[in-house]
Amino acid sequence: MFRAYDEILDFVISAPTLEQIVAFRHSDETLARVNYLESAEHAERITHEEAEELREFRKAAYFIEQLKIRARRRLGM
Repeated sequence: MFRAYDEILDFVISAPTLEQIVAFRHSDETLARVNYLESAEHAERITHEEAEELREFRKAAYFIEQLKIRARRRLGM
């Protein structure tokens, strides 16, 4: 499984508050990996496996953004 999903799953099963959902941030390790993958993609030297990892991260990032939007609404932000 991809690191981004692991982080999100661990976070969700911790039963976070709405405030914690809004404040969620991926680890520095994950963000560094994504920066590497985006650089490789931009330079057109990304492998198939890396491209899949980047696609999956983007899906995970979209999911967490939707959680944050709903949490903000609930909090009246």
